[in-house]
Amino acid sequence: MTNWTIDEVTPKTREELAAEKLREAILVGHFKAGEKLDQGAISKQLNVSLSPVREAIRTLAAEGILTMVPHKGALVTELSVEQIKELHEIRGFLEGQAAKKAVPHLSSEQLVSLEKIIDTALKTDDRVTLQALNNEFHKIIYSAYPQPETLKIIKHIRNQVAPYIRLYLDAGLKEEAWLAHQRIFDACKAKDAELAEKETRKHLAEVCEGILGALD
Repeated sequence: MTNWTIDEVTPKTREELAAEKLREAILVGHFKAGEKLDQGAISKQLNVSLSPVREAIRTLAAEGILTMVPHKGALVTELSVEQIKELHEIRGFLEGQAAKKAVPHLSSEQLVSLEKIIDTALKTDDRVTLQALNNEFHKIIYSAYPQPETLKIIKHIRNQVAPYIRLYLDAGLKEEAWLAHQRIFDACKAKDAELAEKETRKHLAEVCEGILGALD
């Protein structure tokens, strides 16, 4: 496991920091869907007492990232095939619309950042890094236009399906994924909002197909 300890000085509480770090660890694939969390191990990893860890788990359970199961404890939320399909349909609609609205407002600096992300992704096979780059790529695009309520919903759904992205990458679909990112970037660079929406929806449909294939 790569390092995800609390090592920065910040005004956040230990509970908030623990939730932030644990959330990041789950979203980049340190834990698999359905995996039970060991509170003691997490406490040692983050160098905090059990109390902040328990509070962090309650926070993530409220977000839908974790599921509390009687007599088992906290598990990374596991989704059914139908749930995965539905969530990706919702993602396609919302993220496609978010991209469409944001593309005309992307700055030259943001476009440079998107291109750098693609270049970096093509040079690594580290799954944790790839997931982080993927998240940052889409975040930069969607945040170019103020749509806070839409972005809250997108973030919530992306968090729910994030543990399954690891399956997509494990299936050896990295090249396909980043070719899709390149097509989205090309549409962004051309300021073609309609095409950016189309490519975003196509990409998410392909991700869903890849996840379901890996589950099979």
